[in-house]
Amino acid sequence: MNQSSKQPHSKTMNDMPKDYAGAGFDAHWRALVAPDDHQNPTPQDNYNLIVIGAGPAGLITSIAAAGLGAKVALIERHAMGGDCLNVGCVPSKAVLAAARRFQGQPDAFQRSMAWLREVRAGIAEHDSVQRYSEQGVDVFLGQAAFNADGTVQVGDVTLRASKTVITTGSRAAMPPIPGLDEVPALTNEQVFDLVEQPRELLIIGAGAIGCELSQAFARLGSKVRLLEIAPRILAGEEPEASAVLQQAMDELGVAVSCEVQIERVSHADGVFTVYCKSGEQYQADQLLVAAGRQPNLDGLQLDAVGVKHDRRGIDVDDKLRTSQRNIFAAGDVCSALKLTHFADAQARIVIANALFLPTAKRSAAMVPRCTYTDPEVAHVGLTSAEAEQQGLAVKSWRVDWQDMDRARAEGDTRGYVEVLTKPGDDKILGATIVGAHAGDLLAPLLIMQANGLGLAAADKAMLPYPTRGEYLRRLSDQVRRQKLTPGVAKWMRRWLAWRR
Repeated sequence: MNQSSKQPHSKTMNDMPKDYAGAGFDAHWRALVAPDDHQNPTPQDNYNLIVIGAGPAGLITSIAAAGLGAKVALIERHAMGGDCLNVGCVPSKAVLAAARRFQGQPDAFQRSMAWLREVRAGIAEHDSVQRYSEQGVDVFLGQAAFNADGTVQVGDVTLRASKTVITTGSRAAMPPIPGLDEVPALTNEQVFDLVEQPRELLIIGAGAIGCELSQAFARLGSKVRLLEIAPRILAGEEPEASAVLQQAMDELGVAVSCEVQIERVSHADGVFTVYCKSGEQYQADQLLVAAGRQPNLDGLQLDAVGVKHDRRGIDVDDKLRTSQRNIFAAGDVCSALKLTHFADAQARIVIANALFLPTAKRSAAMVPRCTYTDPEVAHVGLTSAEAEQQGLAVKSWRVDWQDMDRARAEGDTRGYVEVLTKPGDDKILGATIVGAHAGDLLAPLLIMQANGLGLAAADKAMLPYPTRGEYLRRLSDQVRRQKLTPGVAKWMRRWLAWRR
């Protein structure tokens, strides 16, 4: 059956009537990623790969391996697609877009939540049990656990394989705040299920998730306060990037409190209260915890097969092998950087190393990241602070959006582009872009870096005017001007004088 016939993919937010409630999309989404009527297949005698966890890393590993002709079993205990599809990237980005579109409208919250459900249901087709089964993957729904002999148990079924890959992902971490485990606080796993808009929302954690949802709910009309233990929001980014976003938060009405030491949390009569060691108290009708991630290891029985792990996740080498060479891991379950695209990249490494010669290495990757706030904050490679900690001298190349014609025409000149290189060299060591579409605008720098190209390489491209992408030309012009040393300039003057 063609699943796409069930979804009006051409519909946009503008097409939705004001009373649109998104009825039925949640049921369709669940039927695709966690169908109640699914019957686990009869297992094959021996698989090339058993993949435990159907998030981004597991999905890519299993479908790519099956496409190469491998016999693959994929096990998922909750829902195909993992956090990214179901309670992470997809719903959060849909809500962010809808909040900008519907801001100021009396039904903004309902329409935004309806939009995320429609988007999620449509995208779920790509991660569905049916699609993977049709591609030759044996999909088992249930809890996976290792047996002492290295086989994998799913219910009353025992699976055997030459290699096993653990891709169970991560979940929201709950900080050790007294009282927090006793109150009905939200995480990313529940916040998108809200049916009533919070009047007041407290968010603990000013990383990417906390900042993104702060802006989304503020645009939808909630009174938002963001609490952060660090001295600034997005503490891992460049200080100037944090400052630009802080100003945007102020303009949007998000109250930000940094260097907050929380003493305890309580909940009574529908009101959450956060008590701080400074004596301050904050109250709201909803509390969202966005204070990092922790790996999903429970139920796997890793000790039964001697796979080394701790609270940070599974130990792997540079080829993503665990302490047992026939067992691999990929994605959030073994990575400090818990990013969907990094999980994607690791899946490709696992496929090469588990099915063929183990030559692919994780360390070869320079991992980008983006926070999808307004303005966006995108980064790859070294920050200035990291360069200083390593004792590495760097040269900064910079373009401010206020100097770019397209940004001025759009009336949005917030932010900048900064690229770090070694002095006397134009090869990219790190880059930060703050502003509209920063994540997209980072792409050419990533391609240049991956191919060993310096900033001067942009000289060879003709860029359309007026676009934000012209920042590349500005950077290459800066590199060219630096190469025009006094000696070179003197030689050129003599040459041009002779040519007269």
